[in-house]
Amino acid sequence: MMKTIIEQSTGQCVVKSRLQYPETINEREYKAISDGLIEGLIPLRTEKSKAEVVLQSTLVGMVSLESYLSRIVSKSEFLNVVTQLIRIIRECENNLLNIGNLLLDCRYIFFNPETKKVNCVFWPIINNQQSYVWSEFFQDLPYHAVFSKDESHDYVAHYLNYFKHSIPLSINRFERLIAAIKENRPDSTVLGDIWPIPTNEASLKQALYCRNCGNEFWEAANFCAACGSSLEDAETSQVKYLDISEVLGIGGNQSTSDTAVLGTKESDSGTTVLGADAVEEPAFPFLVREKTQEKIFVDRQSFRIGKEAQHCDYVVSYNNAVSRNHADIITRDQRYYIIDNHSTNKTYVENRAIPANKEIEIFSGTKLRLANEEFVFYL
Repeated sequence: MMKTIIEQSTGQCVVKSRLQYPETINEREYKAISDGLIEGLIPLRTEKSKAEVVLQSTLVGMVSLESYLSRIVSKSEFLNVVTQLIRIIRECENNLLNIGNLLLDCRYIFFNPETKKVNCVFWPIINNQQSYVWSEFFQDLPYHAVFSKDESHDYVAHYLNYFKHSIPLSINRFERLIAAIKENRPDSTVLGDIWPIPTNEASLKQALYCRNCGNEFWEAANFCAACGSSLEDAETSQVKYLDISEVLGIGGNQSTSDTAVLGTKESDSGTTVLGADAVEEPAFPFLVREKTQEKIFVDRQSFRIGKEAQHCDYVVSYNNAVSRNHADIITRDQRYYIIDNHSTNKTYVENRAIPANKEIEIFSGTKLRLANEEFVFYL
């Protein structure tokens, strides 16, 4: 497996990668990138010897995206980064470059503080043994950022909800969603095709999707109109239509009692809609315990979860892997955090183990795991 390393010196850093068998250089991609023909990709060069081939890119006056996001970032700054990364992915697609070779990792993406431009490293490799998936990267990206406390963070929840939707992920839909969030527009002409909405909102319909790009078809077709791929193995799924203004939380006159919550498990009767009952419930954030589908209101400023009844606000029953005082959920200034209390089997946020005794911000739809006990946090 090809291993990427960074060598830093005063004012510059060099990103290097040594090819491993059976990896070889794609000469067409290499020439386009080394000549600087692909906007947003850092030019590279090779060092060849009898023993090895090394690809490397040199950067001056830039910081890693990991470092940039670790300072406080505003909504416009975060979405500007996302927009530029989408543009780079689209540029790769337009030049027939393999997106799996784009290093979608915050350590290897770079930001120029002067020009505000994002630059990426792309390894032009055939038989790449470590490819990257754009949807996994973007879903994980908000958890690398420290967001400004002076702004509403609803947009982060809207952003994350996209990845919890049942429709196959598409970079085209994701790009339109980001544009809509940036401008706070519930305009159906802009948002209508992010999640399809028929005249009858409650209807269910068989949808056909291209496995390559996620493009949608309502009638039989042999090839995808968007990417040209064969539709012989196209994916079929039933879609429950939602009001796009409810999904994004903008526009409309919806109340908390009729909001459709994405990311919940489906039953035989359809998608579970939380809060649809006529009885008004307290306006607290809550957890859903995946094993039992129990709804747990986080109704304290410091809400403890564990298996010791004397000290915990919620007791995780029938699970010895959970520690006595496993984790706390903290509410502060309308923001929410989880802290691991030095548990034996750790606490996970979106399948990533978090350090003990450190506040990690969570958002609506965030998946939590205490040892092997899974929860989803909702606002």
